[in-house]
Amino acid sequence: MIENNVLGFHKVCVYSLKMKPKEFVFIFAKNEQEANQFYKKTFQQMPMNCHEYYLDFKFTRGDGVISFREMRKEFESFPAIAGYFRR
Repeated sequence: MIENNVLGFHKVCVYSLKMKPKEFVFIFAKNEQEANQFYKKTFQQMPMNCHEYYLDFKFTRGDGVISFREMRKEFESFPAIAGYFRR
C-alpha cells in the first residue's frame, strides 16, 4: 500500500526563488524542478536562484507568528505561491 501510495500522499516543500537582487517569492512545490517550472510559467522568466527552506521556519504574519508547515494547510493544490519577501 505504501509503495502504491493508495492514500495519495505527496511531499510538499517550500522554495525561495530570487526574483531580483532583494526580492524573493516563496513557492510550495514537490521539488526544485517543479518550483522553477511554476515560477517560469507565472513570471515568464527564470529565477536567479532557488533554495529549499525548512517547513518549520517561522516568521511574522499580521499580529502573529506562523511556520511554512502551518501555512501549507491553507492551500488545497500545489504548486502555489506562499508569499513574497523584500529585503
